[in-house]
Amino acid sequence: MTVPLPTGYIAATIPAAVIPYSGTTLFHVAMFNFDDPLQWVSIARLNKLTDPWLFTLTQILIPPIVPSGPQTGILGP
Repeated sequence: MTVPLPTGYIAATIPAAVIPYSGTTLFHVAMFNFDDPLQWVSIARLNKLTDPWLFTLTQILIPPIVPSGPQTGILGP
């Protein structure tokens, strides 16, 4: 299943993975997928989420490429 990515985030030619998660956090999702829990911010932005907790079954887009540059782990504007 290919889900269109937000414009300007990642090249549309590289599809994101869509993975269902429940009862965890975006910190765990980022650690599992990127070995870096601070990457939760890039996952949150891609999925338009502000809360890192995933209480209900949620389809999460996982960026195919880890964003470059230092990650602070702080979701901001």
